[in-house]
Amino acid sequence: METRELNSQIRKLVTLEPAIEEMVMIRNKKIEEAIREIEGSYNYAQHIQEAFLPDDLYVRECFPESFILFKPKDIVSGDFYFFSKLGHLTIFAVADCTGHGIPGALLSIIGYGIIDQAVNEIKLSDPSNILCHLYSKLHRFLRNDSEEKGMSDDMDIILCILDSRTNILTYSGVKNSLYLIQKGELLEYRAKNSSGDCSSDGENTFISEKIQLNTGDTIYLGSDGYVDQFGGKNHKKYQSNRFKIFLQSISQHSMPEQSDLLYEELEQWRDENHEDQTDDILVIGIRV
Repeated sequence: METRELNSQIRKLVTLEPAIEEMVMIRNKKIEEAIREIEGSYNYAQHIQEAFLPDDLYVRECFPESFILFKPKDIVSGDFYFFSKLGHLTIFAVADCTGHGIPGALLSIIGYGIIDQAVNEIKLSDPSNILCHLYSKLHRFLRNDSEEKGMSDDMDIILCILDSRTNILTYSGVKNSLYLIQKGELLEYRAKNSSGDCSSDGENTFISEKIQLNTGDTIYLGSDGYVDQFGGKNHKKYQSNRFKIFLQSISQHSMPEQSDLLYEELEQWRDENHEDQTDDILVIGIRV
C-alpha cells in the first residue's frame, strides 16, 4: 500500500514516457510480490513460534496468578519463555536471544528446544545444570569455539525452579535479574553467571541460589527490552531503577491488572516522544 501511494505521489510530480511507465509498473509489481512473500514467511514463522511457546491455559495451570507481557518488536521474537511442571517442581524461564526478528527467533527455537530436552528428557532438576546443558549445546551448534566460523550470538536468561512443597525457589541466570516483592519491599537478585561458565565439554561452573518464598510474594522476570526502551521528553532509556519503582507501585493490583498497567506505562513512555519500539519486550509476573 505504501509503495502504491508513493508511486501516485511521484506521478503527480513527473510525467513519464509510456515505455518508462510500463517498466515502472513491472518493477512495482515485483516489489509488491516480494513484500507479500516476506510477509508470508514472517507470518508462518510467527505460527511456528506460537506453536512451541506455552499457551495461556498451561501457564495458568502452573501459576494461577500470573501474567505474561510479550511484545515482539517484529512479527516474531528473539525473546522466549518456558514453563514445565514435573510433579511438585515447576520450571520456568525468560530468555533474550541476540537480535530480534527472524535471526532472534531462530536462536529462540534452538534455545527452547535445548531447555525442553534438559528438563523433559534428561530430567535435570537444578537450574545450574540446565544452564550448563543449554550453553554447551548452544555454543557447539553456533561453533563459538571455532575461531574461523564461530558466531558471537548468545542469549541472556533467568531460569527458576519452584518446589510447591516448600515454596523454595532455586534460580540461576546470565545477565537477567530476578525481582521479588516480599512484604511490600522489592529485592533484586542479580545473575552471577556468564555464558562462558560452561565449556563445550560440559564442565559446569554455573551457580544456583535458593530463595524462601512465602504465600503472597510476587516475582518478576524479564528481558532488557522494557528497561532499554527509549522514550520520555529527552529520548532516554526507561532504565531499571524506574522499572523497579513502577513494579513496586503496582504490586498490590491483580496480576492481569499489572500486565495492563505495565503495557500502558510503556506506551505512554514511547508516545511522549513518538518513539518506535527498540527491542523485543517480555515481562512475566508470578504471585505465589
